Amino acid sequence: MSAGDEIITPVTKPEAVSMAEIHAMRGLTDAVSALGRQVERMNAKVDDVRERVIKLEAREYERQIEALNDRLSAAFKRIDDLEGTRDQQKGAKALVDWLRQTAPWLLAGIAAFVAGISIKNRTGA
Repeated sequence: MSAGDEIITPVTKPEAVSMAEIHAMRGLTDAVSALGRQVERMNAKVDDVRERVIKLEAREYERQIEALNDRLSAAFKRIDDLEGTRDQQKGAKALVDWLRQTAPWLLAGIAAFVAGISIKNRTGA
């Protein structure tokens, strides 16, 4: 037999239909298998993209957290400065209140002391 010779076997119409259906089913099976492999590759790519997006979002969240920490540190410093100013004001107010309460007694004591010295100087002189 040469390469161009073909052997044709007679088949009945139902057999031919069955063979055509089998051939079509094999083709469909191959196509579905190829689609399954493509879907698996696409799933792998989607998983890779998802992981990259998660990493990018995590970096962005880290930047935002760092910025918030900086703002919080600045706010704490400002609070400390304001509390220091308030403490100074409280101290000054307490001194003024103390002077207001004790000034008459202090002035009376100084006046008595000066009067005592001037009386002593008059009698001693």
